[in-house]
Amino acid sequence: MQLRHLFFAASIFALSFGVVACVDHEFDEPPVANLPGLTANATIAQVKALYTGSADVQITEDWVLEGVVAADDESGNFYQQIIVQDATGGFAVRMSANGLFGKFPVGSQVFIKAKGLYISEYNGFPQLNGSPGEPIEELLIPQYVIPGIPDKGITATPVTLAELNDANRFKQLLSTLVEFTDVQFADASAGAPYADVVNRFSVNHAVEDCNANSIILRTSGYADFGNVLTPEGKGKVTAILSVFRTDKQLIIRTTDDVQMAGPRCGGGSQGGEQMSVAALRALYTGVTTAGPVDKKIKGVVISDRAAANIVSRNLVVQDGDAGIAVRFAADHSYNLGDEIEINVGGVELSEFNGLVQLNNVPNGNASRVGAGTLPTPRLATIGQINANGQAWESTLVQIVDATLSGAATYNGTVTVADASGSIPMFTRASATFSGNALPTSTAKVTAIVSDFNGLQLNLRNAADVEASGSGGSATLTTLADLREAFVDGATSAPANRKIRGIIISDRTNLNTTDRNVVIQDGSGGIVVRFTANHSFALGEDVEIVVSGMELSEFNGLLQLNNVPNANAVSFGPGTLPTPRTATLQQVVANKEAWESTLVRVSNVTFTDGGTYSGSKNLSDGTGTIILFTRSQATFAGSNVPTGAVTVTGVVSDFSEAQLFIRNLTDVQ
Repeated sequence: MQLRHLFFAASIFALSFGVVACVDHEFDEPPVANLPGLTANATIAQVKALYTGSADVQITEDWVLEGVVAADDESGNFYQQIIVQDATGGFAVRMSANGLFGKFPVGSQVFIKAKGLYISEYNGFPQLNGSPGEPIEELLIPQYVIPGIPDKGITATPVTLAELNDANRFKQLLSTLVEFTDVQFADASAGAPYADVVNRFSVNHAVEDCNANSIILRTSGYADFGNVLTPEGKGKVTAILSVFRTDKQLIIRTTDDVQMAGPRCGGGSQGGEQMSVAALRALYTGVTTAGPVDKKIKGVVISDRAAANIVSRNLVVQDGDAGIAVRFAADHSYNLGDEIEINVGGVELSEFNGLVQLNNVPNGNASRVGAGTLPTPRLATIGQINANGQAWESTLVQIVDATLSGAATYNGTVTVADASGSIPMFTRASATFSGNALPTSTAKVTAIVSDFNGLQLNLRNAADVEASGSGGSATLTTLADLREAFVDGATSAPANRKIRGIIISDRTNLNTTDRNVVIQDGSGGIVVRFTANHSFALGEDVEIVVSGMELSEFNGLLQLNNVPNANAVSFGPGTLPTPRTATLQQVVANKEAWESTLVRVSNVTFTDGGTYSGSKNLSDGTGTIILFTRSQATFAGSNVPTGAVTVTGVVSDFSEAQLFIRNLTDVQ
């Protein structure tokens, strides 16, 4: 979701998985005869348990290990090492030689005489060395690592991304071959090269499931498949589970490990002939029926799962002047404003307490077409809503000069009234804004017409209620005060509040995702993530209603999340704030206070060289910091300067301080 994405790792992974020189891929098959007469008397888990988290530990026991090669160095994505695993775990066996796959190919049995070797970790990844920090010397490899049956075979462990949140499960699977199904490359990573083979830079891509869980897939710039484009579909990934500090990572062996030919999560197109939602609703005559075969509907999601005022299996979709509630068989991932298709063939069309719905829709029957255009709410009085409730059910309406009463907060049932009548409005206790105070003045209310044994209204989020009939009546708050309102976890922004500031990110140069902006006022800055792609330009003066919006962190970066695009209003070009002059040491020390604001640092050098793409180390003599550039940025392929420069950038965070520039004029 986010200004920064999951492509980040602060140090070059090649220190662990290495940099490979040209290798000869032509080797004779190892002989099957004369297999070693060795018997294992210890496990990989026993060896790994010796490491206590400090220096390399020498193995003094006369242990023999037996395992299977889970990954070798044939493709160049692993360098001078093989990954070996047994039933208890796995580790990297580092050997000072190229072409290890000739003797130790994937799936082959291997024995390790462990006495005298050293067990350690590299930034959390377990490895077996010949001496502290050094691989086994080439001449000594036969003494310690002995090939066995060449076709022993290996099977990946099925796992989900959600399971990796369990620390014990992750530790158990670390450095072993795992397999994920129903995953895809994130939008920003799909269709991009696995690595930068021109400059030999490793690249991180994000792999995600349909429930917003994600992990880094990292590929060495020396991998022979580095210039291959990642697939744009959904499917299966088989990889070695790795880690770099706190970043969980996947390392594939070849592109055969990635099989993604299916439709993306919420993507693609459903089969069948399209019919209107109005025509579908007309088929329901009071008796449960089935949707027509080979038919689909298409519409825009008008409910907001992020605000949690609707259960996680449900949504409401509107097509023109008609809408319908949809209940899936499992939790879905569609957001407010998504345009979706739903195959309705054979799906139950029924009522739940008076509300017409498509019930128990298989999640595979729905696909996200893309970002849609939210329908304009029907301007109506409450009297008109009560008179037309059946026809207007599951569509958006807007009432002006309404009063809300019956409780102190939105939680539960309150009464919405105007001069023409009244109607109940229900808010779930779990909604992000349920505890917000009701406005004491008249308000403009936008809501979904619903039914629960009688007509009622449902809000999408807190921004649907604009006190005194205008969003402009919300109280202006500073970004510093808004940031102060955040507590750990997800927090709702205070009710009846708006912010105003200058856009300091540059969407035209693609170094931020299309849904994100960074806004700064005189007190501070913040990232705003909209529900759909926005059109705000660098330097634009904008005002955003934030009442009840989600305040949360993404890998340490504070943001307003899932803000409806309609909450933002532009006042045209503004005056960009003057960047704060600072040293890198000061930026790092003041990361929290300066986050999402502009800084200018002099006498900066790029210590890595190459192009801007990915993570680059900056130094100014006082400290260091990462400068991160998306591979999609228009300047990602430009070479970084070789001498000292002045860098203007936005202070950001991805588990530690980093900067990003808006365009190349930020480096002078």
